[in-house]
Amino acid sequence: MRIDRRGWLAMTGAAVLAQSARAWGDGKNRVNPPRIKKLKVTPIALPDPPLLAASGCHGPYFLRNMVELEVEGGITGIGETVGGERTTEALERARKRIVGRSVFATHELSRVLSGLGMGCLAGVELACLDAAGKAVSSRVCDLVGGPARDSVEFAAYLFYRYAADHPVVLADSRVVDGRGKGAKALDDWGEIRTPDAMAAAARRMRDQFGFRAFKLKGGVLEPKRELESLFALADALGKDARLRIDPNARWRLPTAIAIGKELTRLNLEYYEDPVAGRSAMAEVRKATGLKMSTNMCVTAFAHIPDALKLGPIDVLLCDHHYFGGFAGCQALGPIARAAGWGLSQHSNSHAGVTMAAMIHLAASIPELEYASDTHYPWLAEGSDVIEGPRLALKDGRMAIPRGPGLGVSLDRDRLARAHETYVKCGMRGRDDASLMKRIEPGWTGGLF
Repeated sequence: MRIDRRGWLAMTGAAVLAQSARAWGDGKNRVNPPRIKKLKVTPIALPDPPLLAASGCHGPYFLRNMVELEVEGGITGIGETVGGERTTEALERARKRIVGRSVFATHELSRVLSGLGMGCLAGVELACLDAAGKAVSSRVCDLVGGPARDSVEFAAYLFYRYAADHPVVLADSRVVDGRGKGAKALDDWGEIRTPDAMAAAARRMRDQFGFRAFKLKGGVLEPKRELESLFALADALGKDARLRIDPNARWRLPTAIAIGKELTRLNLEYYEDPVAGRSAMAEVRKATGLKMSTNMCVTAFAHIPDALKLGPIDVLLCDHHYFGGFAGCQALGPIARAAGWGLSQHSNSHAGVTMAAMIHLAASIPELEYASDTHYPWLAEGSDVIEGPRLALKDGRMAIPRGPGLGVSLDRDRLARAHETYVKCGMRGRDDASLMKRIEPGWTGGLF
């Protein structure tokens, strides 16, 4: 499938942004769109509980980069993107390329920031959208075509994990905050490493946030044990609960097929990335008849022709941090509709600015009808960097934030503390394997 630049832009909110820029005035009363004056990037580290995945064990912090664009007219647009030194350095290099450009010219960013990485593009684009919305007193979702829904459904993201006060976690030399044992622990979820414990955690998530869809992060325990967890979830949550499992491609093909055939007995919404690669995913899909989803084997437009030919998926998880920002994810809508795919959103550990962005994005893509993933409930109390309380999850849904732009603002004190933690902890990239090997010395991360 080939889509030229003009056709691609026509399918996105770029045209809407261009109209908004022109709406500043015409003729002799025309006002030029506000231009970027300064870019500031602040790397931060936020507390992360010891969640388990195929990659190992999270923690003790997850990293993000906060972007601020100072714009003509006294406006500041904010963005949040993936963490790590490489993205920080890319954002610093982006400064010379974007200063002087209109904040409405977001469809040019993929060209202007070429070679600096998708994380850089996502952070700058989001800050531009926030600034543009503030400039014309409109929400981001209105700028990019208007909302298809007033609130967005999210799924409970269920992780096997160790207790926050596990002695090896607390002994990690990178821990620089006041966390400790018991009442001083980062959270009170405790250890979740059995089917019964997972079922109890799911009930708590449902009772606290009203979730109706539940995704189990697999690829951690023996596959049969994770299958037992899914049946325990079904018993605990009832027949109407929509279940998912994501082993992050840690299973071999025979394992994925065998487990998949057992999963047909459940109300499984989809089977996400049990194996690596589009060909193997297509084999599992054919052998089991299950709906398959991915955020691993189709992560760029270049992967779509092969996916259409092989048929590995039924649901695509988009992510504005790597799928070309808002414009890229919106372009997936008509493609997914033509391909017969459903759409959802992928998530990694994030703060409130990304949470707001995910709400605006999901609201603006009519085809995005599956509940989106989010790590937001795992964010430690008091550690978000936005002003006021955390964005509310009610009945498994989140309302579009009110106010222009993203509808959230940075809390300067919280941001400064998060940056200080980044400086002190010494973490400059994600490394789940190192902590996992200290907790479980025999762990290798091999396939099941």
